[in-house]
Amino acid sequence: MYKLCKTEQSAARQRELEQSLSALMNTCRYEEITVSDFCVHAGIPRKAFYRYFSSKDGALYALLDHTLQEYEVYEVPYSPGERRSLLRDLEGFFIFWKEQKTLLDGLAHSGLSGILMERAISYVTRNALLTQLLPEEDPKTRDHIARFCTCGLMIMMVNWHHEGYRESTLEMAQVAVRLVTQPLFPALKNLL
Repeated sequence: MYKLCKTEQSAARQRELEQSLSALMNTCRYEEITVSDFCVHAGIPRKAFYRYFSSKDGALYALLDHTLQEYEVYEVPYSPGERRSLLRDLEGFFIFWKEQKTLLDGLAHSGLSGILMERAISYVTRNALLTQLLPEEDPKTRDHIARFCTCGLMIMMVNWHHEGYRESTLEMAQVAVRLVTQPLFPALKNLL
């Protein structure tokens, strides 16, 4: 699909090419873009494209996976002395994805928002990101929790983008906190 780059220069060039695909998807539907179109837009020979990607889909997957990796190391903007909180961490999630508007626009333009969600779920489960947060849970339960939470947050974020960011990042974080800290259906609480 895509190659793992061994040098910083090569990785930076690959990211530039991925960003070129993101920009192209804002003007053309993904299925209409050819590798030749991509190369012309990026200003590279077709042969150079294949140094980084095996196909156009490989470039898309690299773009999504590398964006998810960027989120993993994203630093939530805390004020000096401010204590870490679930609310601020979730607000950081929405801040990060709002900054990815060009990518989200391109995916929406081509009807590919679902692929981002699939890649996010795969990324979270593959990298066992919840292992530290839920050390007592058995791996299968942790996997289900990771899928459930990731899917829910990604759907919230994609819908928020589709609706034009009508709520603030803080308002979105407040809803997300409510979803992960309170019973989904309070009336059913007594039945459990």
